[in-house]
Amino acid sequence: MERQQLREYLEELNSAIGDLHAPDDDKNKLTGLIAEIELQLNEPMLVTGDPQTLVDQVENMINTFEQDHPRVSGILNNIMLTLSNMGV
Repeated sequence: MERQQLREYLEELNSAIGDLHAPDDDKNKLTGLIAEIELQLNEPMLVTGDPQTLVDQVENMINTFEQDHPRVSGILNNIMLTLSNMGV
C-alpha cells in the first residue's frame, strides 16, 4: 500500500517538474531524486548507500523549494513521510 502511494507521489512530482518555473539545475536535482527513490523501490539490493540518506535528501529538497514552490514542497513532504513510514 505504501509503495503504491509513494509511486503516485513520484508521478505527481514528475508532473510538477514539468510545470515548474525554476532553473534546470533544480529540475535535474528533483529528477535525480526520483530516479534514486525508484531504484530503491525496484532494486533495494543494488543501492549501496544508506537508505536514510534518501529521507535526508528529500528533506533538503523541501527546504530548497518551500519558499518559492509550495506545491513541490508539499509533494516532497508526502514522499518523505511515506519513506519514513516504510522504514527507508
